[in-house]
Amino acid sequence: MHRNLFLILVIIIGNSLFSQTLPGKFGFGADLGVSIFQGQSKPDVQPIGDAKVRLGIFDFFSVVGKFSGGWVGFKDKNTNLRNWSTVIAGELQGEFHIVPRSRSDAYFFISAGMIHYQPNIPTYMGKNTPTVGFGLGLNMYVKHFLSIDFSTSYNLTTRGDFDGNPSTKDKDGFITLKVGLSYYFYDKEYVRQAYIRGRRSK
Repeated sequence: MHRNLFLILVIIIGNSLFSQTLPGKFGFGADLGVSIFQGQSKPDVQPIGDAKVRLGIFDFFSVVGKFSGGWVGFKDKNTNLRNWSTVIAGELQGEFHIVPRSRSDAYFFISAGMIHYQPNIPTYMGKNTPTVGFGLGLNMYVKHFLSIDFSTSYNLTTRGDFDGNPSTKDKDGFITLKVGLSYYFYDKEYVRQAYIRGRRSK
């Protein structure tokens, strides 16, 4: 009987602790937003999204695998006609958490990966390019297992023909603004250590 009461008490205290301070150790999520082209053509806004898996390595550092897809839009400088490139990307991202274990989890990140892009030009072959990116994010935990995510990033490529203009020498890139949701899991040792820290802080 006493053992059951103790277990119930542990669960209640643990849930209270999680709801206030504990970000996820392992989770997955999805984001939707817009991309803004950065290059020789005029920028335009197009939809873009991603699916991601996040693994917490330390309190202050997480690794994210991210798969993105969508469009990057632009306008002709002379005619102002709108066009776009279809993009598919895979990236590995390192996140550095500014205030670890905060319910409002702000972080900055750097990423590297590959992008496949296809300008909306019938005669233009799709190409691949390495990409590096950096940005800022904020995960707002509404529950210990659920967060609303906000992020902004800039991705630079090694190509100047992202807009289908092969004569451009400057390297193209794009900005993204996204909002999404993430769901988190915890292993038993992570839960136990969090409970111990909560007891010691009282």
